[in-house]
Amino acid sequence: MDAKQTHKAHRVRKSGASANKKQQQQKAKNAEKNNPKAFAMQSGQRADRMARRKAELDEKKFHVPMADRTPTVPPPLVVAVVGPPQSGKTTLVKSLIRRYTKNTLSDVRGPVTVVSGKRQRLTFMECANDISAMTDLAKVADLVILTIDASFGFEMETFEFLNLLQTHGMPKVMGVLTHLDGFKDSKRVKMAKKNFKHRFWTEVYDGAKLFYLSGVENGRYLDREILNLSRFVSVVKLRPLAWRSTHPYMLADRVQDLTDPEVLEADPKANRTVALYGYLRGTHMKGQDRVHIPGAGDYRLDQTEKLTDPCPIPDKERKRLDERHKLIYAPMSEVNGVMYDKDAVYIDVRKTAQEEKAEAGEGERMLSELQKVNVVTERLASQQFSLFSGAKPVTSDLLRRPAVFDESQAIDGQDASDSDSDLSEATAGAQGSDSDGASDSSDDADESDDEILQRVGALNSDSDSDSAVSAGEDSESTARLVPIHTGVKRINLMELVYGQATGGSLDTTVEVDDCVKSLTIADELDESSLRKFFITNPGDSDDEEGSAEEEEAGDFEDLEAGSGAEDGKSGSGADDGSDDDEEEGEDEDEENEFGLPADKMKIKSKFDRIYDSDDDAEKKDFYQQRKDELQKYVDDTRVEMDGLSAINYRWAGEYVKVVIPDMPYEFMQGFDPRLPVVLGGIPNEEGLSLITLRIKRHRWYPKILKTGDPVVISVGWRRFQTIPTYFMNDRIKNRMLKYSPEHMHCSAAVYGPYIQPGTGFCAYFMKRAHNFGVAATGSVLENSQAIDVVKKIKLTGFPEKILKHTAYVKRMFNSSLEVAKFEGAAIKTVSGIRGQIKKAFGNNGVFRATFEDRIKASDIVFLRAFHTIPIKKFYNPITSLLSLTYMRSIAEIRRSKNMAVPNKKDSHYKPIERVVKRFNPLRVPKALEAELPFKSKTKQVKTDNNVRAVVMDKRDKRVADLLGQINLLHKDKTRKRREKEQKQKAAYLQKRQAEENEADARRKKKRKTFFRREGQNQRAPASAND
Repeated sequence: MDAKQTHKAHRVRKSGASANKKQQQQKAKNAEKNNPKAFAMQSGQRADRMARRKAELDEKKFHVPMADRTPTVPPPLVVAVVGPPQSGKTTLVKSLIRRYTKNTLSDVRGPVTVVSGKRQRLTFMECANDISAMTDLAKVADLVILTIDASFGFEMETFEFLNLLQTHGMPKVMGVLTHLDGFKDSKRVKMAKKNFKHRFWTEVYDGAKLFYLSGVENGRYLDREILNLSRFVSVVKLRPLAWRSTHPYMLADRVQDLTDPEVLEADPKANRTVALYGYLRGTHMKGQDRVHIPGAGDYRLDQTEKLTDPCPIPDKERKRLDERHKLIYAPMSEVNGVMYDKDAVYIDVRKTAQEEKAEAGEGERMLSELQKVNVVTERLASQQFSLFSGAKPVTSDLLRRPAVFDESQAIDGQDASDSDSDLSEATAGAQGSDSDGASDSSDDADESDDEILQRVGALNSDSDSDSAVSAGEDSESTARLVPIHTGVKRINLMELVYGQATGGSLDTTVEVDDCVKSLTIADELDESSLRKFFITNPGDSDDEEGSAEEEEAGDFEDLEAGSGAEDGKSGSGADDGSDDDEEEGEDEDEENEFGLPADKMKIKSKFDRIYDSDDDAEKKDFYQQRKDELQKYVDDTRVEMDGLSAINYRWAGEYVKVVIPDMPYEFMQGFDPRLPVVLGGIPNEEGLSLITLRIKRHRWYPKILKTGDPVVISVGWRRFQTIPTYFMNDRIKNRMLKYSPEHMHCSAAVYGPYIQPGTGFCAYFMKRAHNFGVAATGSVLENSQAIDVVKKIKLTGFPEKILKHTAYVKRMFNSSLEVAKFEGAAIKTVSGIRGQIKKAFGNNGVFRATFEDRIKASDIVFLRAFHTIPIKKFYNPITSLLSLTYMRSIAEIRRSKNMAVPNKKDSHYKPIERVVKRFNPLRVPKALEAELPFKSKTKQVKTDNNVRAVVMDKRDKRVADLLGQINLLHKDKTRKRREKEQKQKAAYLQKRQAEENEADARRKKKRKTFFRREGQNQRAPASAND
């Protein structure tokens, strides 16, 4: 039984019927394969069309290469779920979070960050049905999921958001079709999917992904459909957007009020100090930078601080994510009973029925009484005490410790209390996916060595000092590196202090101290000290203390010296290195085969590198070369910026905390976590100027835009209200327009902050008066301090005194100064006689003018000129997160106050009565007429005016009367015959109409009978088969 079973090997037949049959099949197969004409193109024209089509498809794949500035550890992708109310947004977010983290959220509030893959994280944000929230979220969203109610159809919110995306940078867009379970017929479902898909492609692009969610089970969509959607979301490829890659911005996932309670007790409406937490995106940011919060205004940062990533990517490559790595970070949503609010942290401790019925003990009553005390008294504020001997004294400033579970809250020695550590551990278990998996033996693999070294160095630096108070600024800067909570796992103090068991403790400690010292550099670096970090030879500097300062500041890479200089060498060592390089250069001069000096060899090598072709090297086209150049530029910049890590810059991809002072109290009072809070950097966009826009009214907005009506413009990070002045350029001047054109672009001049030319914008009105909200779209042309917009004006005057070709005109100007401005201007009369203004006559506005011909006293003199229109400098930031105040148009004010439109009689149209002017006959003098040729002489036509009168006799009168009577009878008979024919024709038409109606009824009845019979015949076989 245990012996290995052997089988007889198969022997292929070399002869016989089977072998001959197989050989024939092989020959036939090879004959078809080797036929040269089998796969040849039958038509040359078709081959040409196919080649052209392939070339076009290849060209469509190309796009303008852009530098990808995505950091090494990218921040989570912002996935915005947008749609009209009752379209399934909340259910979709809950289903996706359940799919990624196995957690069920009872209420989705604010951003929700999850780990979706081995190298990817996603931040889901549900968009509220508000034009301000839609605008802010369109500026930061990397991926947009549009929910469409199939039972209702497309709604205007969907198209409004698509227009906002197109103006602020088009990200990836996916569609989700919900409420398909409302269709009972499969054919109707199939037809609805097809119609929605093609309509969706029309608005986005052909081939855009549209997913179908057929129904809801247990409050979530079907798992198979959500799995399909989540796979596409995880593998989506994003194209970098120019605006976002050049500006720092952050989507705040948590807001905290840091204002002193005593200040709030004294003045509840005092300005607040607010801390915003979130992932930094775009470019770097540092303290004291100017930022803009859409809906709140411009502010200056007080400080920026890097915190421990609350939702980190797995630290090493894994084939699949374990349950403990499927993290979720939703501070403003309730996750496992923990929820952050604007000023507190709430932990839902569920009690049993017996505990709720039991009476509170003495300790609970004492704690509830202590919680009622809000303000520390002055007596307690002046006292201080120490918990342990040699510890830092505790004052009133340390009594209130906000529950912040990240590295924004520093540790000074051993001052962290047991209650804080217990609370941090409780929150760590709540934020992670599995509390048991967070405390197992695999903490060594989850925690990076850099974090351990930083903590060990911080602890050693604190333990070396005698007291925590004497540590000074160095201990505070070092403490920033020590997080009090990792967000996922507990801290093993034995490993932090003594290191891992495999490594040497003494050497590691020394290296850790150097590492920590190199990272703890003062934030306020003057220019002289900063320059010493990058000079080639510090020993040659005039400052003799340069070497000592360099040792204190830490070891920096010498950017100019390159790899020849080693760390830790002095100035003499650098000189020795340069001498060695010279000796090596001399050896190379002697050894090169061309016998050229070193400088000539460098030129030759450069020439060979540029013009010599290497056949073995891979040949790249222009497109790939351009991409490689951009990537090399980004890599070199990243290497250089890594050398500046000691400066207080916060880089993209980090989880940071920014503190903003002097925030209005309305921000915290009306804070709504469902509205996005975006913090965007404005490096060079602080000043105000006149902005020229290229604008076009949206084709779906029903009314044209009027000059002078306040409109809200969303451009860059800002949303502000301004008064536009529309105009058109005719290559000479800017002509003002009272109304915007209906189907073409025009220009607009507005007053607002500096903005980069080429940036897209959209315009809308604060009060929605129509079904579609977006009023206009366009782009920024330029920023300038003055824009000359002119308006046509027509001045009228009347002749006062006429002297041949000269006349004095009055009532056109009011003073001689106004006349002086228009000297030499062209004027014209109603009859078309042209003239020119000469000089003023007196001080009452009368001027002397010359004309081509003598004018009449009844003529009106016109002066066509252009008047410069001043641009209204009105700039009102839309503070939707604060108390909202905005300007209303004149029409809105009149409607609110029931005021009628002013009725001006001069504005009414009046009937024009033109009197025909009769001119006197032309009289030519006889002397002149005698000299004229015969052709030009006046012709006298002789007419016989002596017409004889006809006098009829009695017979002629009777004949005339008889003929008149005969004609009258003939006309009467003709009239009666025509009336009779019309009556007969009307009766005939009425009869024909009745016959046609009867025929239509018969045909309709016959058709219904036929189709009824056909339907019965078709249902009969089907019922028989069933």
